[in-house]
Amino acid sequence: MNEAGPGQEPLPVGEDEFRLIADSAPVAVWVTRLDRTRSFVNRAYREFLEVSYEEALAFDWRRIIHPDDAPQILAQSIAGEARLETFDLEGRYRNARGEWRWLHSTSSPRRDAQGRHIGFIGVAHDVTEAKEAELSLRDSEAQLSAFISQSTAGFAQVDLEGRFTLVNDRFCQIAGWSRDELMGMRMLDITHPDDRARNRPLFERAVEQGTPYAHEKRYIRKDGSIVWVNNTVSVIRRPDGEPFGVLAVTLDITRRREAEARLRKSEESLRLATESAGMASWELDLETMAGEWSPNRFDLLGMERRPDSRGSFEEWLERVHPDDREMARGAAQNCFETGMPYTIEYRVRRADDGEERWLQSHGSRIDYEDKRPSRLVGISFDVTYRKHAEEELRESEARFRTIFEQANDYLVTTTLDQKITSVNPAVVAALGYAEDEIVGASIGDFMEPDQLALSMEAFEHKMRVGGNTRTTLTVRARDGRPLIWEINSRLTTDSEGRPTGLHAIGRDMTEAKRAEAHLRLLVDELNHRVKNTLAIVQGIAQQSFKGITDPATARGAFEGRLAALSEAHNLLTREHWGPVSMAQIIGDAVAPHGGDVGRFELDGPDLPILPKTAISLALAIHELATNAVKHGALSQPTGQVTIRWNRTGEDGARLSLVWQEQGGPRVEAPARRGFGTRMIERGLAAEFGGTVEIDFRPEGLVCTVDAPLPQGTGK
Repeated sequence: MNEAGPGQEPLPVGEDEFRLIADSAPVAVWVTRLDRTRSFVNRAYREFLEVSYEEALAFDWRRIIHPDDAPQILAQSIAGEARLETFDLEGRYRNARGEWRWLHSTSSPRRDAQGRHIGFIGVAHDVTEAKEAELSLRDSEAQLSAFISQSTAGFAQVDLEGRFTLVNDRFCQIAGWSRDELMGMRMLDITHPDDRARNRPLFERAVEQGTPYAHEKRYIRKDGSIVWVNNTVSVIRRPDGEPFGVLAVTLDITRRREAEARLRKSEESLRLATESAGMASWELDLETMAGEWSPNRFDLLGMERRPDSRGSFEEWLERVHPDDREMARGAAQNCFETGMPYTIEYRVRRADDGEERWLQSHGSRIDYEDKRPSRLVGISFDVTYRKHAEEELRESEARFRTIFEQANDYLVTTTLDQKITSVNPAVVAALGYAEDEIVGASIGDFMEPDQLALSMEAFEHKMRVGGNTRTTLTVRARDGRPLIWEINSRLTTDSEGRPTGLHAIGRDMTEAKRAEAHLRLLVDELNHRVKNTLAIVQGIAQQSFKGITDPATARGAFEGRLAALSEAHNLLTREHWGPVSMAQIIGDAVAPHGGDVGRFELDGPDLPILPKTAISLALAIHELATNAVKHGALSQPTGQVTIRWNRTGEDGARLSLVWQEQGGPRVEAPARRGFGTRMIERGLAAEFGGTVEIDFRPEGLVCTVDAPLPQGTGK
């Protein structure tokens, strides 16, 4: 019994069904791995040894080989495994009852879906009876040779009518009749009725034409039992050539025929088991390119079964999908020419309904030493459902990979000891490391100790009670930036529920946290601004109504100043009370006074200034514009105002702003400074930390600001 290993991979049925089929087989079946250890044996295998399944897996089969057969069997086994081809062994093995049984084993290499060799699968037939019959036949042939001189073989002579005229003792023993009984009978009288029709024309032709023949038939003995015989028949002639009788040399082949019947039954059982497993088999004569197909091979191809069960190579190719045909032809042709077995998967279009199905086929070339033409043997089985499942799996994996790689969230998997096993591109982009620098590292490599402690606390909670945990952690990017992530994580488990690793999904909360802190700052700033604004409004009110007897004039001045303050606040609100554009502040302040119809020329860089400075600047520009409308250049249709500002100083750290009017009435210096003038000269100078001068030139008022650039102004 040879310890060859697993066969073709994958099996077309599930493990349980395979075991059921194998255990139902009347022949020993086993599967081995690459290290020659068995991974499966069937019931017939165990019954031969009469041991348990575990003992059968570990049993050393070399202990039961007949000593005379062991050297040859072991050498052939090693050579067969080394060739990675199907090979046969035959020899005597001792079963559990101490009987020597002749076993014929066939071992075939087993390969996985990628074609890699992973072991062998073997089947062993008990051919003791057939072997004994074969040995008996050889003995009979030897006896036939000795019959001429010793008459120990079955010998019978009949006349031209078929009546016995001479028999020897051996023939009487075979036929089961005495010599005296046979002398009154014809050969056909003891021939089985079912064999007479075939026997009679052979005998008549031999008598008429002198044609010798040999055939096998059955005799009916006197006791009614049946004996199978092999008769070699020739015409006996006198010296002058005239025939006078027929000589039959008879061999008893009952045991061989019974052994062959048992062998055919065993082979039929194996064929049924193979077909039940969904495998179709075929043979191909490499001279005729045709051979016998199993019935279910016709079924796989959607063809009608044929009485002779024969099909051709071209008929098979005709059913192969056009896109796969050259690949299939090339694999088979390579096997024909080189003897290299092949395993291929391809599509066929069924002949009956045109349905497209996937088949997996394995083929091997069989070479004979006696110069007979080589032949190819193979099996096929339908793998359509597996291929569809694989395609669905690939699509699912592709969808998952797309989600994994394109997700904005951070996807991370780790082992139970916190080693990172995979990350998606979002993690790589956020941390600034290459993927191979992240995978394999510990999560602690990207966290401060206190943050790692928080992470481990969440991990230990999952290990104790399971479920998910949500934690906000700060991780460190390659450039040192702190990133605030909200991480939802859970344990991954195996089929038995044991934890195997960790899967985490993170979301960047850095900007959200910054926005939250900024919002708190804005609320605090708002409280402060409200107080300051109320103070400004109070001051504007006091100065607007102080010493003015005309309520309408006072009211107009007050409303204008409030409007300027409101516009500045609107801009600051839009900018969330952050630095605002100097150009925007000036433009909004002059718009109500003709800034939108070309009365103003604005020239300067767009410098950002802080909110407090922006309000003071807006009120100052409003006062200058209001005075220009009432008394200055804008009181005349041709009047213009130019506002220029720029950086000054060697390092560009100072601000120069000039308000210049032209085209208005002649200007005279006022006898006293009003609120607006004082607010511009004092308030704006204090806010900018520099000097503000108003020059009442006859051709037009000029206001000059010279100060350090306000804090928050861009460089």
